[in-house]
Amino acid sequence: KTYFSTELHTSRRDLRRRLKNLFAAPRRRGVLPLACILLLVSMLGSLVACNTEAGQPSATPDLPQSTQDLLGQIWEGVEGPDAVLNAARSYVQDQYNHWSVSTGAIALVDGVEQMVGEPAQYDDWRIESLELVHHYDDLDGVPLDVYRLGWRLHTTTPDKVTLAGGMDMDADGWVLATYPDATYLVFDASMEEPVYLFDTMINDCEPGSELFADSLRRPLQWAFLQGEAETAARAFLSTQHLEQKVQLSALTFRQEVSAPEGTACGVYEADYLVNMDGKWVSMPLDLAVGERYYLVLSLSEDGATVLGALQTAPGAYRREAEALAWGVPDTDFALLWQGGGWYGLRGTADHLDALLGEPEVTDISDGAVSYQPGDRWEKRSWPDLTLECYVSPEGETSIWTMETSHTGFRTNRGILIGSSTREDVLRAYPTASDQLNWDLEGDFLWFGPEDGGFGYYLIFYFDGGDTVQRVQLTDYFD
Repeated sequence: KTYFSTELHTSRRDLRRRLKNLFAAPRRRGVLPLACILLLVSMLGSLVACNTEAGQPSATPDLPQSTQDLLGQIWEGVEGPDAVLNAARSYVQDQYNHWSVSTGAIALVDGVEQMVGEPAQYDDWRIESLELVHHYDDLDGVPLDVYRLGWRLHTTTPDKVTLAGGMDMDADGWVLATYPDATYLVFDASMEEPVYLFDTMINDCEPGSELFADSLRRPLQWAFLQGEAETAARAFLSTQHLEQKVQLSALTFRQEVSAPEGTACGVYEADYLVNMDGKWVSMPLDLAVGERYYLVLSLSEDGATVLGALQTAPGAYRREAEALAWGVPDTDFALLWQGGGWYGLRGTADHLDALLGEPEVTDISDGAVSYQPGDRWEKRSWPDLTLECYVSPEGETSIWTMETSHTGFRTNRGILIGSSTREDVLRAYPTASDQLNWDLEGDFLWFGPEDGGFGYYLIFYFDGGDTVQRVQLTDYFD
């Protein structure tokens, strides 16, 4: 068994029903400003925040007599079943590990999500409270126990701590790294001993309310998919080390990201070992300090598939994971629909049909390159949007050129059609050039290979003014 995996006793038919519910359930979507700093208050497990005002944290009381573990303190009077206490310890230790390498602030730097600042140093943690706050006899077919956890971390460098949201730090350097009274641990209560499912941060509604129950449903569905995710992860890791034995040590769900209709996409943090000359070695070997190894899984009624792996700082994976979910290899050469979804070079055109309706289709295969018998090239046109696509013999589409004046699209670095200026483009793309290149004509700036050779290009057209009027994505290939 992997760490924190869930042994949920359900039939294959029930699992498929839950998969269907997962994909049918409404998703909370919003477009985050692309240039803003994302303050990630709680990174671990399923992040569910109801987003209303939380009360002000009370002053931290004097530290009472406590029991001392190898690392971490549990205040006297904190009690619960062993499984609950172990999950609480593991959760706070995970938070300690996370904040020891993360500032919690993520920003876009040249279109890539990166951590901002230098992490504070921590030397201890404590559990202040742990109480069973609600029991569900049947929430989507599962009896649940919900525990509220109170915890803090101790920093030796308080000047480096960035407080955001409901975070708080007392005079002795004990940091509440989330909203007060907002951390919950959720357990399957169907067996003799509670079985840990997931944690969640809910900061505006009380356990037992309908809003609270709704907030649990989505992560609960993901918990039922743990076994499917582990199977897919083992298969993927085995393909990365074909002649070696692989052991999956831990697979922890971190966050759901945007995905096409009919699928769900989740980011999992993975720890695994590879047997090298009879010794088990922690992988990957090239992880930098502060980086974690993540797998991006796509789930459908057909099961789970690993789309790819990422090595990055905690929280700095959302955009890359979304690009994998939408089949786009490079978000710099794709456009983000403001309602969600990535569309760009080498991505599929099929999702746009559901978004904008049926296009006008023209066969443009005459004189074009053919890669295999039965393939073709198509032009797909909507008002304000035109694509040129390669279509495989099986009917799968791949975008090679995309041109649009539709104001519903924006670039990865936040350039908006119809409102962003020439100065905005140069600020976001410092290497953008107005020099004539390839067959470009008019008033434009292009961003692409610095030598102006083959590759992906993002072209901004101003049409004689100072505002971006249209955007073109083109793959100039040999």
